[in-house]
Amino acid sequence: MLLQPFNLYLLLPFLLSSSTNNKQGIVPFTLAVASSSPLTCRGGGGGESINHKSSACNNNNNDDNNNTSNTKSIVQSILSDIIKSSPAAENDKSINTKLTTYAKSSFASHVSNVKSNDAWTFLYGLSSSPTFVNKVWQTRPLLIRKHETILSLGGGDGGDTKKVEEEEEDGWVNGLFTVEEDLRSIDGTYISGHRTADILRQGIKTDTWEFRSIKDDMTRKTTWKEVKDALDGGTIYFNTAGSLWPTLGALCLLTIEAFGLPANINVYITPPGVTTSVPPHTDRQDVLVFQTAGAKRWRVYAPPPRRKGAADPMNRGKAGDVLSFEELGEPLIDAVIKRGDVLYVPAGFPHTTDTCTVVNDDDDDVADDIDVDHHHQETSSSADVVFDETSVHLTMGLDTHVWALTYAHLRWSLLQRAGKNFQLNIEDDDAYWEAMKAISVGFLGGTNGRLSWKQIRDNGGKGELDKNYKDRMIEELKTVMIQLEPNRWNVENDSGTDDDDDRESLPTDEEFGQVIDYFVRDHLFPLIEIQEEMFKDVDPFNEETVIKAYKCTQKQNAIMEKFGAFSKNEAMRRSFEQSRLAREEKTKGMM
Repeated sequence: MLLQPFNLYLLLPFLLSSSTNNKQGIVPFTLAVASSSPLTCRGGGGGESINHKSSACNNNNNDDNNNTSNTKSIVQSILSDIIKSSPAAENDKSINTKLTTYAKSSFASHVSNVKSNDAWTFLYGLSSSPTFVNKVWQTRPLLIRKHETILSLGGGDGGDTKKVEEEEEDGWVNGLFTVEEDLRSIDGTYISGHRTADILRQGIKTDTWEFRSIKDDMTRKTTWKEVKDALDGGTIYFNTAGSLWPTLGALCLLTIEAFGLPANINVYITPPGVTTSVPPHTDRQDVLVFQTAGAKRWRVYAPPPRRKGAADPMNRGKAGDVLSFEELGEPLIDAVIKRGDVLYVPAGFPHTTDTCTVVNDDDDDVADDIDVDHHHQETSSSADVVFDETSVHLTMGLDTHVWALTYAHLRWSLLQRAGKNFQLNIEDDDAYWEAMKAISVGFLGGTNGRLSWKQIRDNGGKGELDKNYKDRMIEELKTVMIQLEPNRWNVENDSGTDDDDDRESLPTDEEFGQVIDYFVRDHLFPLIEIQEEMFKDVDPFNEETVIKAYKCTQKQNAIMEKFGAFSKNEAMRRSFEQSRLAREEKTKGMM
């Protein structure tokens, strides 16, 4: 059934927030006064022991040369891992080759087979890299420059060799989304993103993120003039862009398959000369930033100490909360990100951007464009050289916190199901961040985890998890729970006897196993299926794309509703049910 324009408009707000209905997330802890020392580093990623503390992000010491050397070593190791994994990217039996073939074909319809293949090779290789998993993931930010992302692996589309060489020299990220070709395409559609508020653009209030819709009247189609006007003097952005542009939908599909996690992409566009593109803030997502055009200065910081009365650490700098530079200290990364570059920012790491000032970050690419003598010296005189065109970057969010795929949420669900108290004040920063790590699913599950996932997928969401994989997850969750409440749980000592009979027994292994089975098989699997449906066959001029995205939104609400019921949390179940039913009521008779 075709929709009338006004009815189509009613669906758009649901589409534009389709992957962010759970944006605030389930906060499984109560904030308490944090420890006195700030969190400057997190433990190792999912591929190592939960107790491991990596020195990889020791970025706050005074030895800049050691930091630079360490970072370059990590990047080189990751690139080596990507090259080594290249054959496996096409032959890995755990990969859904039907999906990747479709996604690469859709991707290549906009760019080329060379860039399409390189995109998959990069994403698969990054997710397969032991260095990325163990030393970078949810531990430290990392910048990979364009010349480091160029994968000269003998790819090509069988055409002009010179053209292939030029495309590889250009890098696969460069030009994925441009103002002239992609942003202009929304002229005459109902797509409407957001723009930063005038108080931010005019410098009246630059310490918290405020925004409004690009156009005031959502019942009519968007014009190019409205988009240009919104872009004059500030940032515009589009959430859930994978359901709006086919190339970005294909990129989402490749990312989901490579990492085995829910993913979602946003587009941010900023003209030159913007003092504050976005103020300091944190996000729930681990993000991969792809700079597709222009340049932008990024400053990324370690999470500041949590403090009583402050906002959720994953949602700082928003909704009136202020995250000041004094609170942040020195940045871990302060660099101008240029076309073709890739930046990884862990969830909860504050960051801010602009297209106005440049720094000497000791990077050859930037040094070619600026002439300053001191490390991290700001200069505006060279800004017109670096920021000579509109900046476009894609933010690919890997949504473990949004969809409750953390140890904290496993604990939250397990204790409620077992009839035990789940409320907790955490005073130690390290314990908080350990618990908020992503569970060992997707690329974090190792070989056994990937093969278990393949079996579940091949069986339509049914089947048993690999025993060794499941036992590993049980032990990891137990470790987190004991770290969070060492005086609560009765744990066997080396002699096989209980430490303290007065302490509480942990839930049974059977209860642990039931929760892990549910999270992997009954929660993650349908979420991935919904996203694969959402990001396929995207056409911004076709009403069916909007209708499909809306229906997928409703399915996501239903998944979270079911999660609340499984966890025996009636308040959560009812909240998502009411949201879903309210939307059904608003759109009754439209489809």
